[in-house]
Formats: sequence, C-alpha cells, structure tokens
Amino acid sequence: MNTAANIVDSKHSEITDALSQYDLNEIKKFQKSATRPSLKHLPGDTGWPFIGHIYPFLTNLHGWLDKQYQAHGPVIQFNTPIISGVYLIGPEANKLVLQNQGKLFSNYLAWEPTFESLFDNNVLQRDFKDHKTQRKILQQAFKRNAIEGHIELMNPLLNQGIHQLKSGYTTQSLGFVKRLLLTTGAEVFMGVKSGPEADTLNQAFTDIVNATADPFRLKRVWFSPYAKGVKGNKVISRFILEKIKARRLTAGRDMFSHLCQLRDDNGDLISDELVKDHLIFLLFAAHDTTTSALSSILYTLASNPEWQQVLREEMLSLNKSNVTFDDLEKMEKTGYTFSEALRMYPALHSLPRYALRDFEFNGHTIPAHTNVLVSTLLTHYMPEYWSNPTTFDPMRFSPERAEDKKDFFQYIPFGGGSHKCLGLHFSQVQGKTFLFHLLKNYKITKDPKMRSYKYNNVPLTFPTDGLPLTFTKI
Repeated sequence: MNTAANIVDSKHSEITDALSQYDLNEIKKFQKSATRPSLKHLPGDTGWPFIGHIYPFLTNLHGWLDKQYQAHGPVIQFNTPIISGVYLIGPEANKLVLQNQGKLFSNYLAWEPTFESLFDNNVLQRDFKDHKTQRKILQQAFKRNAIEGHIELMNPLLNQGIHQLKSGYTTQSLGFVKRLLLTTGAEVFMGVKSGPEADTLNQAFTDIVNATADPFRLKRVWFSPYAKGVKGNKVISRFILEKIKARRLTAGRDMFSHLCQLRDDNGDLISDELVKDHLIFLLFAAHDTTTSALSSILYTLASNPEWQQVLREEMLSLNKSNVTFDDLEKMEKTGYTFSEALRMYPALHSLPRYALRDFEFNGHTIPAHTNVLVSTLLTHYMPEYWSNPTTFDPMRFSPERAEDKKDFFQYIPFGGGSHKCLGLHFSQVQGKTFLFHLLKNYKITKDPKMRSYKYNNVPLTFPTDGLPLTFTKI
C-alpha cells in the first residue's frame, strides 16, 4: 500500500469536496496550510532579485512570453512580487487546464487573492458542483428575451452618447468608451438612469475595478486603491440590497430586475446576497472586457479604413435606425472583425488556475499549490494555427477559412470548458450595437505617426496613450 499516495488522494478529495460545497471555512484552512512549492526544476528563471519578471509583465508581456517560449518550450516558470507560478503554452495546455478533467485545478484559489472583498462569491471563482449550480441559475438571465430587452435599452443610450462626439476633433477614445459604457451599464444592468445616483454608482464601480490591480492590498490605508475599492463595493452593495424587495415585485428589462426573478432548482428565488454578488461581478465582466475589446476594434478599424467601409455597408444594408437581436445576427463581417480584434488583443492576456495536486505536462511535473497560467495572448499568435498572425485579417473567421476551428482550444478570448464566459454573447451584442451607431455616422482616423497599438496587458488589455483618434461626421 502506498501510504503517501493515499494521503495525497485523501487531501485532494477533501479540498475538492470543500470547493464543490463552497465551504469557505474548509477552503480557508486549506489555503493556510498550503506551502509555496519549489519550481526550480522547471524551465526558465526567477528573474531579477525582489522584482522577478514584473518589469516585462508590465511593459511587454507578449514579447517576453514569446522569447521564453522559443527558448524553453511550452512550460515556463515565472516570478513576480504579486504571483509566481508556471505558464503552460498552446492549445494542448489550454485543453488540459480549461477542461479540468480529474479536478486538477481550482478557480476559487486562483482568483480569490484578486477578488477578495471586491467581487466576493462570484460565479467565476466557483468550482465543480457549486459552479455548475450557480452557472445554471445565471444562464436564465442570458436567454434571448432578456438580451432583447437589453438591446432595447442600449440602442438609444449608445446612439445618444455617440452623437456627442465632436466631429473632426481628436478624442481620447478609451475615456470616451469607458464613460459611455458606464452610463449605459448603469441603466442596462442596474436600472438607474443618468444622474447623480448613476454617477455615484459609476464612481464606486470604477474604484472597485482599480482596486483589483493594487499589489499592496492595504485595506486600512483609506486612500489606497484597494481601500477605495472595498468602500466602493459597500456603496454598490447597499444600493442593491435596498432595492431588491421592490425589484422582485416588478418585471424590468435591466439585468438587476432579471436577477431578482431567478430561481434555484427547488423553485425558490435566489437570496438577496446572491443577487448582489452576481450583479456586481456581471457588471465588471461585461464593462471592462467590452471596453477593452472596443478599444482594440477602434484602433484596428482606424488602421484599416477599408474595413470601416465594409462594415458600414453591412450596417446600412439593414436600413434601420436601431438594431434588433435578429439584425445583429446578420452582421457577420462585424462579428468577424470583433473576433479578430479579440484574437490580436484579448482582454485577458492569461487565464489563472491553482493546481490542487501534482500533474504532468510535456514531460515536466508541476507540483500541487502551483499557480498555473495559460496564455490567451500567445496562443492567438501561434503560426501553426494562424496564417500571418500579426496581420489584421477578419476573414480568417469566415466559414470558408475557419482558422479558429483547427483546434478547439486555440481561440480562447472568453476562456473555455465549463467556465467559458457566460456573457460572451452579451459582449458581442453590446459591441455590435455600439459599432452600428458609430460607423453609420462617423469615419475613424488616426495620426499617421501612430504605427502600432500602444497597450498594456495588466490587469486587462487597455491602450496606454488613451487611444487618440479622430471621429469625423459622415
């Protein structure tokens, strides 16, 4: 009898059971007992003393990852003051981690350090049976009738906001998109119209998002980003909890109202706490990833004006002033463009997981308690799967070419497996609706001196120069 193996199996069973039941007390005990594993036997290095690889992570993650991959292959150790672990590169690695057969990996233990006190109890950091239960409940809020209601709310908000652009003037596009999506999100998600209340909620939400990137996490230092984020969470939580009783009595088109009507497998309405926690996280998941995606799309369209005209003609052919769910389905080339921008500049550069036990990959043993990252970014540029991967080419997603179908795990901007993003269709709906109103009315240009997309991948992919573009009324 292999006693050591039995002990390992027993501990693995205990933590997977705790995660399946979302038993936070047992999960916390496991976290406290876990020791940081040695990764010295793995390819790569630990970087500079004290700071590790933090500089390339913050300045040129794509370049650093590509260099490491060429030198060491698909298993690469990394080290930063915030997180250390191992990168696993390529579709085979993505399949291993995202399919998660044998319950090798935990989402909760990977994401909790980032989300603690900011986005607690969200569906992304649920595992196994508990995740399946929560996801099944939330899927009700993304059915067609719900999305159609969101589109009805979005059309006038996005159209009005886009018409506030000053024709012929350079605009900091990132700020413009952020503000417009925040205003739209306040009504579409929270059911709050533009005004002081929406401004308060938007500022609180902005503080929460900024807090996720604070490496120091000093809750007691009131002016720190993390402390402001924790306070922002309390502001939005208070608003939601105060409104739930009234929202349960009405049938609104906003996401908040939909969540208030969700029921579990027993037919009972989900708790007020779950409504609150799910709503705050869905607002984050929809807003920041869509802001990132639209920033990328605006840059690529400004750099490829011929594609602006292609999309404009597709939109004009609908002969509509507003779009419906069915109209968006017809905007195929707009969809290809959206997919290509997310291939080149995925909002999430990497997807984290936490190894619950030792496992093998590509001839290397990865020890338990290792933080494991798969690279969305590098996978999307592998020449084995993508022709001319540095070239903007939306038609690679057309049915005739279908480059994204060579391997099921080569295109993962929304993750994969059981944790594939619930809001991926909502993100495309919002993105297409935005582009419909923009391109019908404006031409996008950039300064000829802007020869590349200046962006950073941490914590999400955003332009570092504010993305100065000119919008000229047609």
